Amino acid sequence: MPLKNFTILYVEDNTDAQEQLKLILEDDVKEFYQAYNGEDGLALFQEKKPDIILADINMPLLDGLEMSKRIRRIDSEQPILIISSFDDKNTLLKALNIIVDGFVTKPIDIEKLGYQLNKIAKKLQNKMSTQNTKEKEINNLYNLAHYDMLTKIPNRFLFDIRLKQAINNALKHETNVVIFFIDLDDFKDINDYYGHQAGDKILKSIVNNIKKVIRKEDILSRIGGDEFALIIEGVFNKNYITTLAQKIINASSISIKHRNNMIYASCSLGISMFPEDSSSKKELIHFADIAMYEAKKAGKKSFSFYSSNN
Repeated sequence: MPLKNFTILYVEDNTDAQEQLKLILEDDVKEFYQAYNGEDGLALFQEKKPDIILADINMPLLDGLEMSKRIRRIDSEQPILIISSFDDKNTLLKALNIIVDGFVTKPIDIEKLGYQLNKIAKKLQNKMSTQNTKEKEINNLYNLAHYDMLTKIPNRFLFDIRLKQAINNALKHETNVVIFFIDLDDFKDINDYYGHQAGDKILKSIVNNIKKVIRKEDILSRIGGDEFALIIEGVFNKNYITTLAQKIINASSISIKHRNNMIYASCSLGISMFPEDSSSKKELIHFADIAMYEAKKAGKKSFSFYSSNN
């Protein structure tokens, strides 16, 4: 029943009418709020943000029509049902001019009221479904633009954004940023010989392994086919960086079975640091890349810090 998903605010000065309707509706709605005059009804609307409002017309302090007008000024789409013993045309016309969602006369016909409420609930449910679909579409588009679909980690675009943010934070708080540039060794040969399925399997395995040895706040990104970059903030201890680099080398040294073949993979890693090596985002990436190639020259499956002498 759609009504079960929504909250109702009933504004009515007659306590007997309040309790009767509460007994009928309380178990069929998500939450049943009660107010006994228009001013309290308006205040409770602003506090609780009910999905549907039932309001009597003739009430002290603020009548139901005036309360409805004020609510409409706050939220023009708020569903409102007017309930009243008045059934004259002028009263009905006033209610319709406020663009209320229905008009129920007293004594209340529960079946008619239930029909009106369920009609509103179905509209609200459809609206929610549409909004959820739009939100999913937006999330999907965001993920496509910012994340690598194979490994589910940030792509080059998001990496550039996060690196810029990291450098700005480092400047603000006088800390540092370390960049690891990670490149798989001979990955093209693996793809060419065993196929892209085997290559994809290796990429996902290595990413999962690296995630296990880095901190949650460290940002691992895929910036190319077999190239990854890691952003590490606020670590001044060079021994920690050296230990982490070796852990990543070890985590990337894997063997997998693919179609009765054992495939072996490893990586080489280059390191640059802000502000020690450069204050430029572009240079930091370039310097880490240079250091990575020095590691490959040294025999692969190793790491190297950037040096201006490279």
